[in-house]
Amino acid sequence: MVLDRNSLKKILRDILVEFACTSNAIEGSTLSLEETSKIIESGNDFLGKAPYFQHLTFNHVNAFEYINMNTRAPPSINGVLELHGILMKNIDKEAGSFRNKNSGDKMHRKVDEFLEKVNQDSEYHAIEKAAIVQSFFHQIRPFNYGTGSTSRLIAKWLLNYHGYIFGLDLNDYEIKYYRKCAEKAGRGTIYPLVSMMTKCVEGALDHLISQVTRLNIVSIEDAMKINRMNLEQMYEGIRSGMIKAYKKDGSIYIINQGIDKITRGAEILDLII
Repeated sequence: MVLDRNSLKKILRDILVEFACTSNAIEGSTLSLEETSKIIESGNDFLGKAPYFQHLTFNHVNAFEYINMNTRAPPSINGVLELHGILMKNIDKEAGSFRNKNSGDKMHRKVDEFLEKVNQDSEYHAIEKAAIVQSFFHQIRPFNYGTGSTSRLIAKWLLNYHGYIFGLDLNDYEIKYYRKCAEKAGRGTIYPLVSMMTKCVEGALDHLISQVTRLNIVSIEDAMKINRMNLEQMYEGIRSGMIKAYKKDGSIYIINQGIDKITRGAEILDLII
């Protein structure tokens, strides 16, 4: 499998731009994808555009870099505070700390205990965990500003840790729906958000695969013949992560394991498997 270095760099940049633009739009930004790209490329301000979202766009670059540097470990309490500090730089004077300093220790313990529980839980799928993280942060609102934006980045961090690529390539309707799903998750109904996040994960890997040359992808039926396995054995291999699978248009394809070099073991597992 061969993926040109420049192509990979462009893919990662595209995911960053789309994520920053969409995440900001969920919070009410009117910056277009093109404007978001220009801000990231040049750092120029746009006259008449809210400075809040321009700073937020700048800061997503460093937030992505921070996640990439720390993705070998799951999100931690100190990591969450550092990530918020990076994202809210030049926006919130209390960036990197929880709101209401009088009860800061209580909030610190609450978030720390939650993250420890999520990281150790083996019952839920990684995408479900990422949705639960957003649900929790929407419920407790631990920061003065940037709770929603930070929660999506923590979800991305958690998914990256589990080997997933998480982008936010959504149209205007899907952005509104994602916002509603996040609000529902904050009230305890997480599965509409799980569905949206699954779409985002699949879309990001789809974008990656479209750029890969000489990638060996075979149907699950052909993979069964090649490996002399029945369907249940194949599904078990997918569940365990030994076999990498990709679902598109209702069909399941088995991926050459060489893609692990790029995705660090990406697993696109449909939740019904």
